Amino acid sequence: MARPGPTSLIDRVDDLNRTVGTVARARVFDEHANFRTVHVLVFDHDGALLLQQLSATRERNPLQWGSSVAGYMYAGESYDEAAHRRLSEELGLQTPLNPLGVTMMLDEGVKKFVGVYTTVADHPVIEEPDHIAQLQFVPPRLVEEDIDQDPGNYTDTLKHVLSYVIGVQGGLEPPT
Repeated sequence: MARPGPTSLIDRVDDLNRTVGTVARARVFDEHANFRTVHVLVFDHDGALLLQQLSATRERNPLQWGSSVAGYMYAGESYDEAAHRRLSEELGLQTPLNPLGVTMMLDEGVKKFVGVYTTVADHPVIEEPDHIAQLQFVPPRLVEEDIDQDPGNYTDTLKHVLSYVIGVQGGLEPPT
């Protein structure tokens, strides 16, 4: 199953992340519809974090660095199902996932509920070259330093997810 396209239905959720209907993915911001996404942070066995640079043709955040894996969820899809699906679709990986929880952030005035996961893998492959410009493993300390120095190079969602992970785990570390 491919990633949700602009006309794909995704769950519309209320302020407490309960499903209240569906909306076409391309319409979430026009309709001010709260929605769900998943983000997976992939670490290598040395503890470096995989960052994904979004392609230049992306409608949002072109050429910014984002989470290792990120994606909208299909209507009726669980966070776990979406995380496994996107990990395979984007990076060709089928590794065990460590769920960290769900965090909420505002995205263009809409509540976005983000299911956050971590995993360990050393050899991801770009499976969606129209979606991903490049991948890079970076030590977490350097990621944090670079975000502080040049926050515009990173998506707002990645910055939010990293803050969430640091709050949950006490730092940016691979799952044990």
